[in-house]
Amino acid sequence: YSLENPRAYIHANIAGQLEILELCRASSGLEHLVYASSSSVYGGNTKVPFAESDRVDDPVSIYAATKKADELMSSTYAHLFGLPQTGLRFFTVYGPWGRPDMASWIFTEAMLAGKPIRVFNHGEMWRDFTYIDDIVEGVVAVLDKPPASDGPRHRLYNIGNSQPVHLGRFIDTLESLLGVKAIRDNLPLQPGEVEKTYADTSALERDFGFRPKVRIEEGLRKFVDWYRQEWRPEGKR
Repeated sequence: YSLENPRAYIHANIAGQLEILELCRASSGLEHLVYASSSSVYGGNTKVPFAESDRVDDPVSIYAATKKADELMSSTYAHLFGLPQTGLRFFTVYGPWGRPDMASWIFTEAMLAGKPIRVFNHGEMWRDFTYIDDIVEGVVAVLDKPPASDGPRHRLYNIGNSQPVHLGRFIDTLESLLGVKAIRDNLPLQPGEVEKTYADTSALERDFGFRPKVRIEEGLRKFVDWYRQEWRPEGKR
């Protein structure tokens, strides 16, 4: 969507981040700001797993560029004003109450309606799907431990499952859970997408004891159970 409406992303992610930073600067006694960056900042990097020390100078989407800008602004505010901050590079978050424009929701909705699903790069894609409960656990652990006052005031961590899942396995799992066969519309890789994401979370594990627990089969089962309860039959919310 950032290709269709780049101004929305500039407004929300860059102008929005600036407003949060200014609010924090004006707030006395601020202990810690934790904000969401994205695995998208790694762009077309072919080295996997992605590590925080990798260069992130070649974003392949406007969305990724805005997230990189967020990191730079936060680093600058930490340097100039001593704002304690941590940026977390999220890797494909999914689960109950997730965004309706993500694969788990789009595929589930289409498959139950007997409609085709768009499978980009002919299915040859891998994503480091990270279940929402693991994400929340990591965010809270980070929030409770701000950067030390005698060290860097801004830091970055990957937060992911560290187990890339092939798109075919993802769809196969949904087929099993939903009891329907997906109608797969195989398409080329779309602009702004990458073939593989894979998080090196060793730094987050070292500093906060972060260890994701939920495998894709369990996470999708929980999502499908929630979806059936909250969104079926059609129109139920």
